[in-house]
Amino acid sequence: MNKVRVGFIGCGGRNRRGHMSQMSAFEDVEMAAVCDPVDGARDAAADEFGIAARYASIDDMLDAGGIDAVVVATPAHLNGQAALPCLERGIDTLVEKPPGMSAAETASLLEAANQTGAKGMVGFQRRFHPMVTQARAMIEERGPVTQALGEFHKSITSAEASGKFPDVMLDNALLETPIHAIDLVRAVVGSDVAEIHCATRRAISAHKDVYAALVVFENGCVAQLMANYTGPQRLQRYEFHGRDISAYLEGITQGFALTHDGRTDLHDPNGSGGGIELDRFFIDCVRNDTPISPPAADLSDALKTMELADAILAGLRE
Repeated sequence: MNKVRVGFIGCGGRNRRGHMSQMSAFEDVEMAAVCDPVDGARDAAADEFGIAARYASIDDMLDAGGIDAVVVATPAHLNGQAALPCLERGIDTLVEKPPGMSAAETASLLEAANQTGAKGMVGFQRRFHPMVTQARAMIEERGPVTQALGEFHKSITSAEASGKFPDVMLDNALLETPIHAIDLVRAVVGSDVAEIHCATRRAISAHKDVYAALVVFENGCVAQLMANYTGPQRLQRYEFHGRDISAYLEGITQGFALTHDGRTDLHDPNGSGGGIELDRFFIDCVRNDTPISPPAADLSDALKTMELADAILAGLRE
């Protein structure tokens, strides 16, 4: 395959400023089609990237053919619904997070992919973040991760006032961006969940706004996950600890690792936060017909992240 013909479903910021912008620089990608029910968004994205094929319906785009892969980046609660028909038709699919609004919806994507042989990959780009990969390599040189922390905080007040999110997303905001923290901790620890203690509540809002979990993994690693929506603004932070080493990541725009030899600053040379690396990995898998493998999240691995998220959401204290 000389060029991968890619169709983009959803023409909002996640696709236009992320995947479309990044893939437009790949010489082995042909940006073949866009799909969005909103005329203005669809035409703006198509005009920006010089794409002639424009569709309001996913079925119409798939019926027209001429694509090898799709990138799904719709409003978060619609990702699973948009990805399912693509996988059912055997189209290799990169779907943004969350891949569904539950583990059950994600499992339906996995089932479809298994039936047709389509590749399914989830846009957990922090797995590819250069600071994360540097820190992980340094820790694993000395042994396993012993303890981890993932935090992702935002404002429920701002989210409600924005008018951007439906009620189902507001009341499950853990799945919108804090799902990144759940997935990254899982990926870096590299083990399945053995035990979880969690609490979720509605503190200042009619929607869930406080999430916390203590997780013990099968390899013995202990992790804390926290997502707070009662504060005023976004904050993201991670800690990963191993044998005589600790890594601290904030933003993630800055980070460093500490050992007995001193401090090592971590860097993101592309400044993409792992987005370029994720897109490159997906295109290489499609072009070379290779499986979706670590560090990427295939649908089977993403299902484990969604199962952990389901468990945290189920810890509701009314």
